[in-house]
Amino acid sequence: YLKPEGRKLHMIVRVPLKAMRDIVFPEFGPGYLDIARLTPQLPDTATLWLADFVALYENRARLPKPTIRAIQLSIASDRSFESYEQALAHVTAPPLTNSANVVWNQVLLDVLFEYPIQSETSAFSIHTGWRHLAANVTTVLRFVTNGTTRAFEFTADPGLVPLDPRWHQAAWRFIEGGFLHILDGT
Repeated sequence: YLKPEGRKLHMIVRVPLKAMRDIVFPEFGPGYLDIARLTPQLPDTATLWLADFVALYENRARLPKPTIRAIQLSIASDRSFESYEQALAHVTAPPLTNSANVVWNQVLLDVLFEYPIQSETSAFSIHTGWRHLAANVTTVLRFVTNGTTRAFEFTADPGLVPLDPRWHQAAWRFIEGGFLHILDGT
């Protein structure tokens, strides 16, 4: 989710913890994730694997690196990302504890990033470079602004994506997606 509010842009991200490679996940008992020992590592993990690979733009000017406002681990069946409000409430709620008895590769990492902006009515764009997370990466993005939610879905690295596209930008994405879909079908 991306939502500009006043002079801040909130980005709430959910990604499987197992997409973060080269991290030793502490365990206890019969292989349960030791959340208490992992929690201090989560800000660095979120920066290294997520924040460093996304660029947000306001009126064509790149925004500075974000501040992490909240981090939450979630079980795979958690449904809080069905709306921006639910996702925000979830990521800022009390954290998951060791009593949940979860396995590290069945946990999701939820992060609330905050960017300083000039105005919530600016033209925003995003360039995600999260293809390093897996062999096939699909990003589902919801841009919440002026009481409406715009849905985007793209695979791999789509390049710079305007979040309030002009008609010709939207038409080009549609043509490009249709052409690639035809090639996938053959």
